[in-house]
Amino acid sequence: MKLIVMKKGGEPGEVAINPERVTYVRTASGPFTDIYFDDHRVTVEGTFQQVVARLTGGVERPEAPPVVKSWLPVR
Repeated sequence: MKLIVMKKGGEPGEVAINPERVTYVRTASGPFTDIYFDDHRVTVEGTFQQVVARLTGGVERPEAPPVVKSWLPVR
């Protein structure tokens, strides 16, 4: 059995998740993602892409900072 430890969403502490038991993953409000095990739900911190990457053994990509474009000419 392989367990993945994630920070619990909006609460103190961490949870250990067995990715083989996950039945459904969905994005939640804010920077959180819901993970389902049949009828049970756990909310963890991270974007949908980050959480899916961790569950599937992929590489987590850090969130890219927003691109700010200046319309003022550079001198």
